[in-house]
This record gives sequence, structure tokens and C-alpha cells, in this order.
Amino acid sequence: MKTKLQSQQQYPRFIQNKPCGIDKLDGGSQDRLAKTIARHFRQNDSLDEECTLPRIIGIEGIWGSGKSNVVKMLERELSDDYYFFEYDAWGHQEDLQRRSILELLTSKLIDDGILFGETTIKIKGGDTKEVSWPDKLKYLLARKTETVTEKYPLISNGMVAAFLVAVLTPIFTFIAYTVKPTPTTWWFSLLSIAIAALPVLVALSIWWRKYRKDPQKYGWSYLLAIYQDKIENDVCYETLSEDEPTVCEFKAWMQDISDFIKEKGQRKLVLVFDNMDRLPAEKVKELWSSIHTFFADSGFENVWAVIPFDETHLACAFGDETEEQTKQLTKYFINKTFPIVYRVAPPVITDYRNIVDKFFVEAFGEEENDVRETINRIFRLVNPNANVREIISFINEMVALRQEWSNEISMQNIALFCLKKTEILATPVEQILSGDYLNGIQPIINNDLQTQREIAALVYGVDVEHARQIPLKKYIEGCINGEDGHDINQYANTNKQFDIVLDEVIKGIDDALVDKIIHCLHTLTRKNDTILHIWQRIAKLKLKEPIEKQAFPVEYQELLLHLDTESQNHVIAQLYKKVVRFKDFNGGDYFKTLNEIDRFIEQNKLSCDFALLIEAKTVESNTFIDYIQAANATDVAYRDNATTKAYKYYQVATNSEALDNYLANLLPDNFDHADIVKTLKDDSTYTFPTLLQTITNCIKVKNVNKDKVGAIFATYRLLAPDDERPLAATLDSSYVNQLYSELASDDRNIQESGYYDLVAMQLAHGRSVSLIEGGEIKRVAEVMDYYANHGDLLIKSIGISNSLLNDILQYMVNNKMGYILSLKDVLPQFMNIKNRINVTEDAFIEHLAERNTNWDEEITPNNIKNVVPNAPFYGLTAKISNVLTDHINKIAIKALSEISADTLYAQKANHASDYWLVATNHLLTKIKSLPDNLTNFGKRILVDIASGTQSLNSLPDCFKNIVEKLDKRKIKSTITDIRNEFCNGTKAINAAKFQFFESWLRLHGNLKDRAGAVIDKIVKPVITDGVCRSFILQNKDFYTDLINTAGDDAYELKKSLRNLIQKDSDPQLVKFVNSIDSVPEVETA
Repeated sequence: MKTKLQSQQQYPRFIQNKPCGIDKLDGGSQDRLAKTIARHFRQNDSLDEECTLPRIIGIEGIWGSGKSNVVKMLERELSDDYYFFEYDAWGHQEDLQRRSILELLTSKLIDDGILFGETTIKIKGGDTKEVSWPDKLKYLLARKTETVTEKYPLISNGMVAAFLVAVLTPIFTFIAYTVKPTPTTWWFSLLSIAIAALPVLVALSIWWRKYRKDPQKYGWSYLLAIYQDKIENDVCYETLSEDEPTVCEFKAWMQDISDFIKEKGQRKLVLVFDNMDRLPAEKVKELWSSIHTFFADSGFENVWAVIPFDETHLACAFGDETEEQTKQLTKYFINKTFPIVYRVAPPVITDYRNIVDKFFVEAFGEEENDVRETINRIFRLVNPNANVREIISFINEMVALRQEWSNEISMQNIALFCLKKTEILATPVEQILSGDYLNGIQPIINNDLQTQREIAALVYGVDVEHARQIPLKKYIEGCINGEDGHDINQYANTNKQFDIVLDEVIKGIDDALVDKIIHCLHTLTRKNDTILHIWQRIAKLKLKEPIEKQAFPVEYQELLLHLDTESQNHVIAQLYKKVVRFKDFNGGDYFKTLNEIDRFIEQNKLSCDFALLIEAKTVESNTFIDYIQAANATDVAYRDNATTKAYKYYQVATNSEALDNYLANLLPDNFDHADIVKTLKDDSTYTFPTLLQTITNCIKVKNVNKDKVGAIFATYRLLAPDDERPLAATLDSSYVNQLYSELASDDRNIQESGYYDLVAMQLAHGRSVSLIEGGEIKRVAEVMDYYANHGDLLIKSIGISNSLLNDILQYMVNNKMGYILSLKDVLPQFMNIKNRINVTEDAFIEHLAERNTNWDEEITPNNIKNVVPNAPFYGLTAKISNVLTDHINKIAIKALSEISADTLYAQKANHASDYWLVATNHLLTKIKSLPDNLTNFGKRILVDIASGTQSLNSLPDCFKNIVEKLDKRKIKSTITDIRNEFCNGTKAINAAKFQFFESWLRLHGNLKDRAGAVIDKIVKPVITDGVCRSFILQNKDFYTDLINTAGDDAYELKKSLRNLIQKDSDPQLVKFVNSIDSVPEVETA
């Protein structure tokens, strides 16, 4: 009996993953198949050779279905009569197949004693020779070649040196003799000897140096040796393998084996070609061709061939055609090669389940029974079509992990890891946290915390406790590093450890990654105190970093959005200090940065008064210019006080005098800062007298190049006093023309180049120019006043034909531009100018009204006729009401009032052309009370009408309007006189006169004083006129009283009225007649 310790050590254990020759399926299908094939072998071999089928069979089945196991079982069934040799085609795919088969087969047969003794081989000449089987294999598969190598001796270095000494010594001796002087001295004799011996001395010195390095090698024998090497003859043998045995050689060899087996009565040979369907396509075709050639057609009497294969994988070798054609082609080769194909059936579900259980128990014993069924279920769910080999591989992998982890990790999670390893390891963090890899088996296994820990331990190779936070930690680190597919919110609300793990990650992460941390956590939607503390820690890390430039990085913006108010204010204050104290301070960057911070605070409604943090800072002129330019380029519309210039927000200043000198020193060639002057023009802190004087001097001496025209003249226009228009300093016409020509072909922005200034100068000098393409009239109009008197240009436009000037003046008038003009000069030419520049009367008069001139001095009663020479102009001044027209009207009325009535009356016949009568006609609407001269004029017109010298039919509107405007209180006497003349008969009344004078007489003529005469001389003559009667009926009460007052003097009138009502039955007339006559009322028809 085994001890308890032995039992514990026995499990877990690995399962053999090779064919064992035992049918483990409950149905015994493999055993039955092996016996069937064995029966076929025996029956076929018992038949006469003529009746036998080819000794080749196929065993078809999917990979792992047990084909190899069936072969093992077949070997066991036939072991007494058949010898099995398995050739692994896949394992020898790099070898020459026919050669490899013969080598391995023959060697194995020799080793196992199947082949022994002598056999024959063919030699040259067709003879045979008796050799052993091993020798036969050697002679068949190899050849020997013989190579003779000869080595020839080399002359030694010593002999070479001796030869050179022998040749050179006589030469040097001759040289020594030649140079020998006469007589000979002892020292020269010695020199001659040295020259003659020089070759020997050189050779000995070279030898001596080598001898000192290696005395043994370079001794006397080296010096005196004649040859360096001897002559040698070597015989070398080299074995050369041939490429591949031919088909004939292979067949002959296999036939020899078959004959030998028959002769010696040995067991028949069964060749098993395993793993052929695993070969590459070309290798499959090559080997299949050989098998078909050697075994399918004739074969060998004592040799069988067995080929296990998977038809699906085998078809890949014939997969050049369509899928259907490939299937047909594969079946054709199978049917052509095999007379019989046996099929290994896959295990059924019950077998499948039992096989998993059997292997599990074999590997783990009975101690793990509590999880065996669960593991069996999940394995079958994950691998519904698994074969035996896959089951064994799964079990052995579990065994390996169990041995490694012992009981630290549950068997269930070990099995889970083995089954889902590929999915888990592809994206371990996401898979462990999400549990997506459990898809399909979630009803059995939940992705609880313990499962996550143990799977993490298996993935990362750490103990379970340390693996607890690894997946989430790595996921968060992946989020921080911006790895694809990572979202910090993925597990923020579902994983209870999220806050703790996040805090640990932030604590342990490299400070250099603070920006990545900010970007990552900015998207985190989770909010709580722990997260806030994390943000506060991040803020401290970020503030430790120095800034690389003056800017408001997005990292700070994202950071501020996640902090509490106190931390926000602290971060903003510290960042501001970094920016304002930056070593390489830049004015432009400073403004942009502060403006971004300011805008950020405003837009995100942060509780931070940024203005309180701003420190006043004085900078150099060039830095201040950069600051101003950045401020000018900033949109400040978001601020409450948008009228304040942006540069004033952040208290940056410079010395005014230094700035003035700095700008002046840039003239004339380097000045390009008109925008700075424009910004500071209204700031009393900064004045530019030096700059103005320098610009004036440059213009006077024509030291203005085309590249700086725009900046210089724009600045001059800004700095020149408002009353200095046109500008005092100007360029002469020829120089302006030169600059204009140069700029007209310049590619720069024409608005900034000064082009429009030069156009205005050209026009001011009376030149006819036109705008280049893209030029704007508006731009010229805006600067025109600086180079020419506006009034002068308006007047000048009449006498010249300059379309551009007219267009510019039209624009200026319509947009109320133009600074200086003289009304006493312009108004006389009003209509001419209007027509020339093509503007409306209304627009022009409104334009003139905009000029702030001293009108009381320019337009007086004394010069009004000169200023307004055309009286119809008063029609315009009367229609349009503004300060100018009101003033003109006032002055004209005053001048008119000074004209005597006699003068006016004397021109009454010329009422349509007389200046003052025309003016009066237009100005009456502006006169509240007629002056005395017009009142007297009106009285005389009334008298003329009464006397008939002024026909009512041709009464001019002017006279009519004057009459209507008369003050009734001032004309009573005149009306009374007219009444008397009518009553006295000196002037005759008619219907037209009655209609004209009726209201005058009735209201102001005191008609009752002479009621009888009025009825008789004024009313009675016109009673038959229907219009006159309507006047009477409209005022019947007055006339009834008047008739009654007249008494008997009204008799004739009454009689006439009674006659009228006989003809005219107007009810009003009848009623009126009845009311004034005491006789009975006359009934109307």
C-alpha cells in the first residue's frame, strides 16, 4: 500500500501525449476499426497475387481524431505477422524524401534484425557483388572521390638575402673606388671599406632584429637554410552524396527488401507515412506522387503502405482552383491512390465528456472532484469540437500550472486561464477588468474580485495578494500613457478599488509624466474628495516645474478645472509669478499669456480676481512695443468694459521720452510702428514730440523711401494737430509721382504700404490717377483731408474731369467726411458740384451741415445773395432742416425783411424770376410772422385783387401764400376799405371776388356797420351763384343776422331767394329762406 506522502506526490502528473494503442472511447470504435483493417491485411495477403488489391490503404480523420492511435492498435493486432515502420513525413520535410525513406527504413530493418546477412549489388560492367546489407546501403546512397595534392618548396628568406648581398657588394665596391680621392687618407679608406660592406651590414642588421624577437625561429639554421618546405603528396578522400535515388533505384531497392522478406520468411513490412497532410503543398504533391508510383499501381508483395490523412488539410495542397474544384481534385487523388479508405470517427458528446473526465482524473486523481464537472463544462463550451490531442494538451497545461502554483490558485481559474489564455494575454488589463474573455461561459463563472486576482497572478507571475491591483493599476497607467482603446472612465464607477489604485499610481509615477496625468484625468468624470486630493497633489507636482516659455499651457487649464477655489487661486498666483518673472521676458508673450488666463477665468466662472495679482512692470521700449502689438491683436469683446484699450489691463509701461527717442531713431528706414502711436495717441502718459519733428524733417528733405511711406505718413497723420489739415509738411509733386509709381507695382498690402496716401497726394496735386486692382475708394477718402482742403477739392472737381476724384468726393459726401471747407465758396457752386460728383441734394446739404465752421461770419445778410445766388436753393433749405439750412433760412429771412415793400411790389410782374420774391415763396414756411414789408406787400395785393388789376385766375402762388400768411389783426383797415369800395360801388363785386374775400369780409370787414349796402352791393349780386350761396349757407347764422340787420334793404335779396327756391328745392336753402322771411313758409315740392 502507498503511503499518504506517496499519494500526495503522485498528483498532479502529466499525461502521455502520444498514441498508446488503447481505445479509450466508450463505444470502442477505434478498436473495431483496427481489427477491420487487420482483417483486410490478412485476407488480401491470403489471396493469389493476381486477385489481390494494391497493398495501400488510407485512414481518413480530422487532426486529433485518433488516427495514430488506430495505427498503434493495428500494429498490435498484426504484430505477429507484420513489421511496422513509421515515417514522419513532416519531421523529415527538409530531407530528400526517397533517400530519407530508404536510409531510415533500411537502417531500422537492419537494427531490428529484419535485414541481415549477405545481399547482392550491381557494379560496373553489369556484374554483381555479394555485400552485407549495411554495405549495400553505403554503396547505394554514397560515392567516394580521390584527390591528390602536391606541395612545392619555397626558397628561404636567408637565401634571398645572400643572393642580394652577392649582387650588391661588387656594385658598392665600385662606387667606393670611384669616389676615392688622391692621395688617399686613412679616414677615407675606412669609408670606402664601409661602403663596400654596406649590403652585408644591412642584411646582418635585419637578421639581428628578427633574432632578438625569436631566437629559436631565426637562428643560424634559418639564416643558412636553402628551402623553406619539402615536396609533399597528399591523398584526400571526399564523400559526395547524390541528390536523390531515382525512381528505378527506389523500386529496385524496395523490391530487394520485399524479396528478402519472402526468402527469409520474415514478417511483412508495413510502411506508415504519418503527418503527410501537415507538409507544405509542394512537398505533399511530391511525396504523394512517389507513394502513388511505388504502391498504388503494382506495389510490392511483402510491403504495405498506410497513409493517415485529414482530407480538409490535404485539400490545401490542391488549393489553386476554386473551392469546389479543389474538393473534386482532392477526392480524385484519394480515389486514384487508395483502393480502400477507412474513416476514424470523432468521439460523440458522451465520449467527449467522459474522455475529459478520464484524463482529468488521470492527471489530478480524485481530490479535485468538486471542480471537475465545472472544468469539464467550460472546456466543452469553449472547445465544442476539441480532439483528444487538444484535451491532453489542456490537461497537461493545467498540470504545469498546478505544480507551479500549488493550492494558491484554484483549479477552476487555472483551467479558465488555460482555455482563455490567448484572449487574456492579447490585452490582459482590459480582459481581466472587463471579463470580456468570459463571453459564453458567464453563467458558470463570474468575473468577481477573486477571479480577477488569480488570473492577474497567472498573467504577471506574482502572488495573488500582489496581483490584486495590478490589472487596474496597469490599465490606469495605460490611460496615462495614452494607449489606444484605454478610457479612464471605463472602470472608474464599477471598480470599488479605483480611487485607491489611482492614488497609488499617482504617488508612484514619474514626475516627468505629470502632463500626461493631467490630460488623462481631465476626462475623468468621477468626483469625490479622494479625486480632489489627487488633483491637489498633481497641482503641487506641476508647480514644481519651471515654465519653458511665457504661456498658459493647456495642462494648467485642465488642472484648474478640477481644483477647489482655494487651490485654483494658488495655482493661478504661482503661474503668474512664473510668467511675470520669466528670465527671457517677452512683452508680446506676457500679454497673450495674461489675456488667456483672464479669458479662461471669465469663461469658466472661476472665483478669482486676477486683477489683484497684477504687478506694475516697467520694461524697455522694444519690449513695450511687443506688448502693445500683442494687445492690439487681441479680441477684448468678452470684457465688461470693452472701451478700455487692452494694453492698459496688465500695468505694463515704459518711459515716454525713451519710447519717443527709440521710435524716432528708427526713422527713416526701420520705422514700422504706426500702430503703437495710434494705440497711445490718446494716452496722456505718452507724447512723441521728437518723433513728430523727425518725421516732419524726413518729409521736408524727401528722406522717405517707398517701403516706409505707409508707416511714416500714418504716424504723421496721427501726431499732427487736428487743425493742421492739410498737413504742413508735404512732398513735391514729382517725388510723390516717383513713389506712387514704385508702390503701384509693389506686392505688399496696399493699405499698409502708404499707397492710399500717395493717391491722395496725387489728387491733391491735380494729377489724374486711377486705383490699382483691389484698391478701395474708401481708403483714399479717409486720408484725403490730410493732403488737400476739402472745399477746394469740391470746387476743383467742377473744372476738371477726374473720375477717381469725383468718386472719392462722392464717397466723402455720402459718408460725411471732409474736414475743412468754406461755405461761402462751396454753396454758390452747390448744384454744379452736386451734379459733378453725382450726389443727391439732400446728401450734399447734410454733408455741408456737418462742418463745424463759424457760419455767422461766413453767411451774413450782406452776402447771402452771393452765398446763395440761386433763390430756388431756398426750396431745399426749407425742405431739409439742419443746423446749416436753419442758419441759411434765418439769414435769408433777415435779409428779406430789410427789402422795402415798394421794391418787392415793383418786381411783382417778375415774381417768377425776382430773387427775393422766389426766395419769399420758399421761405414762407419758415416764417412764423410776416415782416412788415411782406405784410404791406400782401395788403397791396389784396387791393389789386379787389380792384381787378390782379386777376384771381392768374394769382401767383407766391402772392397767394403771402396773403394767406397775413396777420389778420394788421389788415382790418385794409379789409374795411375794400368793403367800403364794394358798398360805394367804386369797385364791383363778382362771384370770384366774393369767394376770395368772403371770409376776410365776414371776419374782419365789420359788415353790420353797413348791413344794407353789404346786402345790396356784395351779397345780392352773387346770390344766384351756387358756390357763393354755399358759402352763405355754411355761415347761415351770420348772414341771417346780417339780413335781419339790413331790414327793408334786404327785400330785394329775399325776393330773389324766394324765386330761387322755386327752381332749387335744396332743403337747406328753403329753410334758410323761411328763416329770414316773415311770410308763410313755402313748401317745397
